Amino acid sequence: GSTSTFQSGRQVFGGSWGSTLALAYSQTHPDKVTGIVLRGIFLLRKKELDWFYEGGAAAVFPDAWEPFRDFIPEDERNCFIAAYSKRLTSSDADVQIEAAKRWTTWEMMTAHLLQNHENIKRGEDDKFSLAFARIENHYFINKGFLDSDSHLLDNVDKIRHIKSFIVQGRYDMCCPMMSAWDLHKAWPEAEFKVVPDAGHSANEVGVAAELVSANEKLKGMLKK
Repeated sequence: GSTSTFQSGRQVFGGSWGSTLALAYSQTHPDKVTGIVLRGIFLLRKKELDWFYEGGAAAVFPDAWEPFRDFIPEDERNCFIAAYSKRLTSSDADVQIEAAKRWTTWEMMTAHLLQNHENIKRGEDDKFSLAFARIENHYFINKGFLDSDSHLLDNVDKIRHIKSFIVQGRYDMCCPMMSAWDLHKAWPEAEFKVVPDAGHSANEVGVAAELVSANEKLKGMLKK
């Protein structure tokens, strides 16, 4: 997932894992944030992690799931996040790299409505994969260091006053629609847009268009 960007003027933008960071930052420093744009909502709840890393999304992408699954021995498949953590921190560099590539490729293969082969190739890059997989896995196995499973929903009141936009691809397999919907219900003040023909990536045409629109609206509001 993409990371958050903390821009001058305290506007916060984040997609996927970045939406988690953007929400956490804004809820911690609500007096410093003037606008929020979120995409591909990820609230770091157990059911979201289970969906993507414990076999849910595999129902749609079994061909992408099997290499991710098969790297782990059957007796460790009760928790893939923990099993990958063990290998991403292995003393064997080759094991680290292979684990990182499997982890990263799984996400890259599921990030678009129609698979993007250039994006998938990023999983073949040792350096990128190691950084990507280790950071994600470290936070996921530690539950994002949040106080509770529902922390980001429970603290919406702190940011209710901030002008905000939520953009979600209907067929997002990495961060499924249920998370954006739950956030929308808890935070109806935020403008909510569902792109009907898009998956997870910010580069999908409909998602990109809505993100540009949201940022333009925010820019106009902040100029007033």
